[in-house]
Amino acid sequence: MGYVMQHFTEPELACKHCGLAGCTDELKIALDQLRELLNQPVMVHDAYRCTVHNAAVSLVAKSQHPEGTAADVSVPGLTLQEMYDAAKHIDAFAVGGIGVYEQNYIHVDVRTSGKARWAFVGNREMAASELVTE
Repeated sequence: MGYVMQHFTEPELACKHCGLAGCTDELKIALDQLRELLNQPVMVHDAYRCTVHNAAVSLVAKSQHPEGTAADVSVPGLTLQEMYDAAKHIDAFAVGGIGVYEQNYIHVDVRTSGKARWAFVGNREMAASELVTE
């Protein structure tokens, strides 16, 4: 059956284009851990994306979203720095990916290919240190 989320529903993490729920248990666990750490709601803007949806919205060629290992989230009332710092405390995100976006949301992923950090300002990718203190 897989991991049963404590703070999120499958539809929240499903593809906005086709409704397919394709997130890995590792991502679900890490998102629940983030919610527990913050002790307040975490809004999921996008998680799993089918390849059609990803091609339409992604700014990067090798997105983690179609793999079911990524989510774009925000926490009302928190700054980018506060969200970034919280994500670093979740083991799977600390060794995976954390991206920060000037629209006040973060990308978190549980990639296993190594730690990745970045920022997006407009359509330009740059070092995360452009928006947050690492």
